[in-house]
Amino acid sequence: MDHRQHAYTAPVRLAVATALGLTSIAASFLLATADGIGGDVRWAHHAGVSAAPLLLVAGAIAAVSVARPRTGRHGFMRLVAVLAFMAWGIAQLYPDSAAAGVLNDAAILLFTIDAACVVISDARKLRQLFAVVTPEFALFLAQRDLSEVPSEWCRSILVFIAN
Repeated sequence: MDHRQHAYTAPVRLAVATALGLTSIAASFLLATADGIGGDVRWAHHAGVSAAPLLLVAGAIAAVSVARPRTGRHGFMRLVAVLAFMAWGIAQLYPDSAAAGVLNDAAILLFTIDAACVVISDARKLRQLFAVVTPEFALFLAQRDLSEVPSEWCRSILVFIAN
């Protein structure tokens, strides 16, 4: 595949990923609405409808990963997310099977690994940021009106540093 073909296929794959993601959200709302209205009523296609959003979002993450490949931690996190959503979706398809418990446990483990990667990465970035903050810079921040900083996230970090 040459550069022109890749330049054409990446937007198509991203569009497919977006469509899968939006369909997943719509299916989730449909399921929540149907379960909320029907209460604890079991209906014939409930397993499939429960699994659909999970498998669709797994497909969306996979499509984004193919369209815009990542390496290192980001690529690993995408793979873990795809596997977690697939395990959870398959467990929803076969809720009464012996494999459902194992698949649900696998999904929990994979989601935990994915979340831990995010937390550890963010903590590492913040630790690096705070390591370069000098006492002079902290004093400079303490003397400024930080309410004018546009981003709530940036403002909270600057307030933390200043204190």
